Amino acid sequence: MQSDPFSEINATFRMLYGANRDEVFASTPVSAITLIGTGEIWRIEHGAVVKSYPPTPWLTHVKSLMHAVIGVQGTWARLVRGKDLESARLAAVRLNRALEEAVSRLSRELPAELVSPAQIVLGQLLQLSVNWAAGQMATPAELPEALEKVQVELEKIITAVGEAVYASIVRGLHGFIDETDPAVWESCLVCVCGVAFGRRDNVEIAAAMSLMGEESVGTRLLYLENAHDLPQAMACLAAALADRDLGEGVFNDPYRMWRDLLGDVAARHVGKGFFPTLGRDR
Repeated sequence: MQSDPFSEINATFRMLYGANRDEVFASTPVSAITLIGTGEIWRIEHGAVVKSYPPTPWLTHVKSLMHAVIGVQGTWARLVRGKDLESARLAAVRLNRALEEAVSRLSRELPAELVSPAQIVLGQLLQLSVNWAAGQMATPAELPEALEKVQVELEKIITAVGEAVYASIVRGLHGFIDETDPAVWESCLVCVCGVAFGRRDNVEIAAAMSLMGEESVGTRLLYLENAHDLPQAMACLAAALADRDLGEGVFNDPYRMWRDLLGDVAARHVGKGFFPTLGRDR
């Protein structure tokens, strides 16, 4: 196959950019990362994790309940769809085992006021999985009807989790700020990292806004998409820092590369900017 000289040239340019990105990250005094749903904040100094500001302890355990709902819905959907019924039935057996273990363990890890709601929700989910694991056919109405019975308890748990995450982020950021030189803090990036689809009204962004102000969103307080663990989050943060320098150096606008490079054309055709924006318009 004939080599493409432009591909080779572009690879060289990207390599040069990457080397600078790594140096920018290693030169940045301090920044913060949190992953959605954890309530934990990591302190990054000169490209390395130096400290964790831990969350409310039971948050790490309640994820099992939240994930149980996801697992049940996914298995139910596969059974109803019937595209690969044998595989879906095996999944139902695995689901049942996992739910049994969650029921036995989770109530010992949660605050007292959440034990009963958790047992009610998990009990309803467990009954579904018992039937499916035994070979009973799933029906389209089965899961919605089952969850309607426990919607009050599920919302109580979700609200408690949200409040605990919010409080953990606020507490962690207070500790972070107290240990940071004020001049450094004023330029520090705080990054919330998670799924590709940055959902509206993110609780971590809201908690950080309470300390940093709404004007920080998109300039110092960022949602970084497709970062599902700390190494991915650090890679996204490094790119954000390098792109900020690139925008300043090339366009005299630190936020230009946080928008689409061709965004001026897009906004002209649409008549305005669109999507939640990073950076401020000039």
